Amino acid sequence: MIQKPTLEVPILVGDVGGTNVRFGLAHRDEAEHLAIEAFSGWPGNDFPTLRGAIGHYLERSDVAPTAISLAVAGPVADGMARLTNRDWSISVSDLDGFDGIDNVALFNDFEAMARSVPEMSAQDFKLVHDGQSIPDEPILVAGPGTGFGVSFIIPDGDTWRVMNTEGGHQAYSPRSPVECEILDILHQDYDFVSLEMISSGSGLDLVHRAVSRRHGVPYEHMSPAELRKCADDGNPVCVEVCDIRAAATMGAIGDLVLSGGARGGVVLA
Repeated sequence: MIQKPTLEVPILVGDVGGTNVRFGLAHRDEAEHLAIEAFSGWPGNDFPTLRGAIGHYLERSDVAPTAISLAVAGPVADGMARLTNRDWSISVSDLDGFDGIDNVALFNDFEAMARSVPEMSAQDFKLVHDGQSIPDEPILVAGPGTGFGVSFIIPDGDTWRVMNTEGGHQAYSPRSPVECEILDILHQDYDFVSLEMISSGSGLDLVHRAVSRRHGVPYEHMSPAELRKCADDGNPVCVEVCDIRAAATMGAIGDLVLSGGARGGVVLA
């Protein structure tokens, strides 16, 4: 159940992803809106452990928070989490008492994103596609990052509940002959191909390799920015990579709306 916390002292909040770690200090401003200040972030590869990343942030802060709330890119259960795309394990007991912290909360990253939606105003969103949403109906919160996250927020009286899922690990569903051919190529190396393997940042190279093989050209590693520029310049391999990933993402969003009854709308995060 989503409830507004009382933040008499700022708490340390963090986004622990497969690529980056980001921290800030959360409090309520004079208008009782949740605000985050002293925001900083670094590549996760800069630190051997999460404790090292937290310590690095606190060394640069003049506030000594006693509570921490972390959104992590992986499943959370029984006060423990393991990142899906980074070799880090996180537990409440490991962080409790660290550097003066005596209150620790862990959430899945898309659970945290879903929890934030009712706190946001219309100005916080950018309209991608207009449609007819129905008030007081479930809302889908989903999208790709290093992985692919999926959560729903469901109305419950005068508040909302979050239903978290691991929907990014569902099977990839091709929708065209070209996409079926790409799936066949990937099945030469993988018994199971998930949505995340196609749509997420961690799947970029997989799709690029498969498309290169389909076109009979050597694979050439590119950063996301390089591949996007190459696609903008009209390179057929790069255009196809972008088309396949976009179709997989938006096709999955449509399927999730149907399966989750998300008639309240979609938030791409």
